[in-house]
Amino acid sequence: MQHLNNSNNIDVALAGDTDNESNKKRQVIMAIIPAHNESETIAKVVAETSKYVSFVVVVDDGSSDNTAEVAASMNARVVRNRNNTGKGAALKRGFIECLKYNPDIVITLDADGQHDPGEIPKLLQPIENEEADIVIGSRYGGTYVNFQTIPRYRRIGLSFIDFMNRNLANSRIKDTQSGFRIYTKSVLSIMSQYSSRGFGAETEQLATAELHGLRIVEVPVSIRYKGLNNTSKQNSILHGTHIISTILDIAVERRPLLFFGVSGLILMVAAIITTTIVARLYMHHYSPNTNNAWFNTSRVHAHFNIVSSA
Repeated sequence: MQHLNNSNNIDVALAGDTDNESNKKRQVIMAIIPAHNESETIAKVVAETSKYVSFVVVVDDGSSDNTAEVAASMNARVVRNRNNTGKGAALKRGFIECLKYNPDIVITLDADGQHDPGEIPKLLQPIENEEADIVIGSRYGGTYVNFQTIPRYRRIGLSFIDFMNRNLANSRIKDTQSGFRIYTKSVLSIMSQYSSRGFGAETEQLATAELHGLRIVEVPVSIRYKGLNNTSKQNSILHGTHIISTILDIAVERRPLLFFGVSGLILMVAAIITTTIVARLYMHHYSPNTNNAWFNTSRVHAHFNIVSSA
């Protein structure tokens, strides 16, 4: 593990503090950046994030490049996983590392450059105003132009996942897949208790937060897509499948009547439709009241054979 050179001085002020505002409480703010093969972008992300936090924890999740070395050179605290364990597992390890220092606030963001660390002060505002326990940097609610920069296949996938979250997991959050988040000290232990090791972790976190009645605020942010290489480290279908699987698990566990009731209704309707079709086909081909030529011919032949035998 690499340690920050100035880790003995880890107090920073909340957004908006200045040297003349010494009456404001100074907070320990930490950032978690899970990274897998992000050597091209990690240096800039760490450098920009460091302007707003006490120190940065980079969780190198089994990278085959020099992501860890680059992050360490930028004075990030680096935790290395020998193998690629998944984003959820990497985030959990980051939370465990942060909890050692009893931080007041923890920020999570991606290592690929999609999130702009310059927007951290904006996300901190609801925390400063004591309006939220969790703040999400949402790609929705901003400008139409910003939304249109999202690749079409991602817009479709995100819309479907958010729809499932609202209707199956009963979530009120618009952007359930944003990894740009801020957590207050009081919720850190709760938010680190999830089972998903992959991309479903953030969905599971939100479900847990809503179950505990935590205050969640969404703040519009810009999400960068253009000009970035390989922002998704996993096949999009597999990525979406993992998230949907997590949503279904949550629905089964917390809304079993809805999940199994809807599933049972669908199966019952399908059975009724199938039975009706089979019955109609049977009546059409074998009913003596029909004009089916094959049926009538068979009756004549049967009658003739009976008469002949007599």
